[in-house]
Amino acid sequence: MKIKSLLKYLPTFIFCGFIFVFMILWIVIPKEHYSPQEKRVLADFPELNFETLFSGSFQKELDTYLSDHMPARNFFVGLNADYELFSGRNGSKGIYLGTDYYLFPKPAQATENLTKNAGYIKEFAEDIDIPVYMTVLPSSGFIYSSRLPWNHEEYRDDELIAGFAKELGSKVNYVDSVELFKEKSALSQLYYRTDHHWTSAGAYECYNNLGAAMGYEPFAKDKFRKESVDGFYGTSYSKSALWFVTPDTIELWSCEDQSADAVSVEISDGNDKKSGNSYFFREQLENDDKYPVYLDGNHSFVRIKNKDAKGGKLLIIKDSYAHCLAPFLSLNYSEIIMVDLRYYKKEVSALAESENADAILVLYSLQNLSEDTNLSYLF
Repeated sequence: MKIKSLLKYLPTFIFCGFIFVFMILWIVIPKEHYSPQEKRVLADFPELNFETLFSGSFQKELDTYLSDHMPARNFFVGLNADYELFSGRNGSKGIYLGTDYYLFPKPAQATENLTKNAGYIKEFAEDIDIPVYMTVLPSSGFIYSSRLPWNHEEYRDDELIAGFAKELGSKVNYVDSVELFKEKSALSQLYYRTDHHWTSAGAYECYNNLGAAMGYEPFAKDKFRKESVDGFYGTSYSKSALWFVTPDTIELWSCEDQSADAVSVEISDGNDKKSGNSYFFREQLENDDKYPVYLDGNHSFVRIKNKDAKGGKLLIIKDSYAHCLAPFLSLNYSEIIMVDLRYYKKEVSALAESENADAILVLYSLQNLSEDTNLSYLF
């Protein structure tokens, strides 16, 4: 009888033991500042004062802090993602798992930002006496639609991009990439499996496609050496928390015709400066997310010079897809200036005129273009 009476309290004992063990682990285990798998900074302990206590913000921030620093957090986050996937909720974290372990961000939507951004770019091109070129990049989910799971939302990239391009007006030289990428996707991997960005092969196809419109002769594909680096886990991997997905291989393409000391790169974020003599910042290859190896990732202002190139000066207004494209364009332009309007908050029209740019390229992915609210800084 005594044993039977104790057994009915067994679930309570197990629960209390579980809480006690996790409390001890939470106290003993050192707190991390950054999660490499989720690619984000973890919450700090919240400030406690009368204002935060009585407003309720302390309690909310404390919940976030405790969640971020829970022992075995990555295991439980992954376990939850696996449960949602195998219970039929593929895409619940904004990322679909497709065939061959492809991770696809959910499709871009028609937004007010798309219409506004088309108007900003149109007005910018009409007000500046410099040729303006533009291309919008379709998503991996649209290009590799045959790899999508059965229960996915509709990808309308072709329709949205075509509608956007019509709003740009005649002063913008629009170069379509959609049909090209559909055609080339059967021949090579144009997008990473674990990341939303294109591969070097995808960037090369865009570079090759832009040549006719922008007036340069692209270097042939066989002019490049390809260095492969394994172990790349991209942002789609981090968002999905599907930790069983195998990593990508990232490729660095180097032109054999370019001399070793031809390139210089200057990076500026306000008062913070950085420089290098290569397109590739190899220290980034030590991280799980290796995409910042291209030009050191996101920065406000980047200047690239190539003394071997014969062309003039190109200004690129861009999102992070341009980081992989710029090394190709630099083979044809002696100087490239790149600005990211998420961080560069000065008038781009004034910059283009002061720098005497010969041409301007606006390059965005459809997803970023539909969400970006910074193109008003063009003028």
